[in-house]
Amino acid sequence: MKKTLSVALSLCLLLASLGTTACSDKTTNTVVDENVLRVASWDEYIDMGGDFLDPTDEDEAAYIAWYKDLTGINLLDTKPLYEEFEDWYFKQTGKKITVEYVALQDNETMYNKIKMGDRYDLLCPSEYMAMKLKSENLLIPYPNDSTKHNFFDANIETNYYAQNVSSYTNEIFDKAGLTGYIAGYMWGTTGFVFNPYKIGNSPDEARKIMSSWYCLTSEACERKITAKDNTRDSYFMGLGMYYENYLLGLNPNDADYTKKLTDSMNDTSPKTMGEVKKLLEKARRNLYGLETDEGKTDVIMGRLDASYQWSGDAVFIMDDAELESNLELEYSIPASASNLWFDGWVMMEGANVDAATAFVNFLSRPENVIRNMYYIGYTSCIAGEQVYDYVDFTYSDEEGTVAYDLSYFFGDGFEPLLVDEAQTRRQLFAQYPDVVTKNRLVVMDYFNRDENERANRMWNNIK
Repeated sequence: MKKTLSVALSLCLLLASLGTTACSDKTTNTVVDENVLRVASWDEYIDMGGDFLDPTDEDEAAYIAWYKDLTGINLLDTKPLYEEFEDWYFKQTGKKITVEYVALQDNETMYNKIKMGDRYDLLCPSEYMAMKLKSENLLIPYPNDSTKHNFFDANIETNYYAQNVSSYTNEIFDKAGLTGYIAGYMWGTTGFVFNPYKIGNSPDEARKIMSSWYCLTSEACERKITAKDNTRDSYFMGLGMYYENYLLGLNPNDADYTKKLTDSMNDTSPKTMGEVKKLLEKARRNLYGLETDEGKTDVIMGRLDASYQWSGDAVFIMDDAELESNLELEYSIPASASNLWFDGWVMMEGANVDAATAFVNFLSRPENVIRNMYYIGYTSCIAGEQVYDYVDFTYSDEEGTVAYDLSYFFGDGFEPLLVDEAQTRRQLFAQYPDVVTKNRLVVMDYFNRDENERANRMWNNIK
């Protein structure tokens, strides 16, 4: 998912890039130095070290103290994780490595750069772009040779990814046809962050309205709600409206439920796209506007009452709205279906495989997973005891009244969290949807050329 880039981080990444570009071929950017690891990812998508922490902030100070108790590490003394990897890699292998961390704007920018000849060791695309790159034979699988290097062997001491990845996310990769080609980084959902006191006549009515895709056309949300200004998220919203009644009529216990759900929310036929266009045109007239990142501030400050968001950004909005405006916002995932997205690490032909797999394993160390989750605000594909402890630290409440079961993600050996009831509709729910909700989540496939052209024409005519 695309993230917002701060000015300070922009400068950091620019300087990092300028400091290492001499290590790559200036014509094609093909990696030619085994001592360089070229990584393409998103803005603000990796922990940038202690300089970005504020120990005078009460909540941040509590996190710093908790982390030190857990790991013995003073976060205020840390460097950006990609710089710490360079030190770790040298200790592990005796080889020097320089990470050239390239922050790209979005998946399409990444794709266009690759097609123009840019080459990277590691990419962190979203699910549909990873599927597209694999279909075009632009990726290589992770090593899985029992006699040499097996990235997926959990018995190897430094294979932190294999040891800690959630079985739930592995199931997602299987369904997406990416098993062996991707190592999961972050995952989440899409849904609506909203003020339950500003929509309808009561919080309960607001929750009912916002549990339907038709909140986009509801009079209660007229000029109060924003949506994403991109083709894929918008088309998914339209499919949600188009198929809502049909999907609500299905029995989730039926053997073919998941197939029907997936087929419906990936329907790109010309007929369906035509019907979706009509629904999105109606929604567009009801929306306050379209945005990518800028709409978050309007919701935080109470100028808008609802917005269609990626789950990690929804957490950010709810956190800041409470802090800045004393607003207790909520997050809703439509009752019929919603999108399950993930970002993951993939390798290109010619990659520095040893350094690339070591980088993924380094980021999968539990102490680094926690740092990335805290910094980014999204949910890691990595499970394990220490990550569970972090979620427990963040959300458990001594006066909580609700047991929140996360065994589908962490495993059967972990007790449900005891949380405040509001967290079943707020940040915890956004980061880890409950079992019933996760069963109605759908991974959206990539569009082929014809589908992409038709969808882009449709959306450009609407917006």
